[in-house]
Amino acid sequence: MSNGGAIRIEVASFTHQGGRDYNEDALGDCEAVGALRLFVLADGAGGQGGGDVAAQTAVAAAQSAFRQLPVFSADTVRHCIGQAHQAVVAKQKTEARLARMASTVVLVLVNYQRGEALLGNLGDSRGYVFRGDRVAAQTHDHSLVQRFIDAGLYPARGLRDHPQRNVLYASLGANDEQAQPYLTEQPVTLQPGDGVLLCSDGVWELLDETRLGDLHAGSSDVEAWRDRLAAAVRACMPAAHDNFSAYVLRCLPASSSDEDTIPPGTRPVPHV
Repeated sequence: MSNGGAIRIEVASFTHQGGRDYNEDALGDCEAVGALRLFVLADGAGGQGGGDVAAQTAVAAAQSAFRQLPVFSADTVRHCIGQAHQAVVAKQKTEARLARMASTVVLVLVNYQRGEALLGNLGDSRGYVFRGDRVAAQTHDHSLVQRFIDAGLYPARGLRDHPQRNVLYASLGANDEQAQPYLTEQPVTLQPGDGVLLCSDGVWELLDETRLGDLHAGSSDVEAWRDRLAAAVRACMPAAHDNFSAYVLRCLPASSSDEDTIPPGTRPVPHV
């Protein structure tokens, strides 16, 4: 895609334990050289406290890897995911209770100056780019049901209802097949008004792409989008529902003063 030009972004996030006893999701971000920013979300699993350790380990490792290679490229995204996997594997060996822990990861690398984004994931946490109510770009799940869909053995519309929808064939710390992460090899153009969503399966399993697009298009700003998204999950989540977490990014025009400097920048909005 062609360059979208300089933008600003506003950011908001939430993370909730849902109907579970504790929260195994983790979020983090970091900025490099002003014009680039990485956002990471991880959803851990493993029991006995291992899931939250896996997710936190993954996020910290991805941030560290980005600081080592602060370049806007698919290779950087691949490096961040690879380092996160290695960090989770190494952590598994430190305590018996952590031996079977694992985590998904989804991330977006944003270039403010060029108005572009790169997405990457391993597992079934998802990244979306919305233009109005339309999905302009989306990550790809590493799940058993997605594999059935890709092979033409199951309809895509039935993914959320399949009893094995949560079975993954690849995640951080559990990737015996050495499956490659999903990457957007070519940058996705970001325009003012576009939205980027990173979320755990506790969000997207309850809200299909049409509903997610409507929530984005119907929200005047990033705070409203965050609040409406979290409320929509709460409104339909069953008892004992999974943890649910998200980053939401709204793209804004670069102001004239921003265009004279590097970077156009962001305005962060606190977690809820």
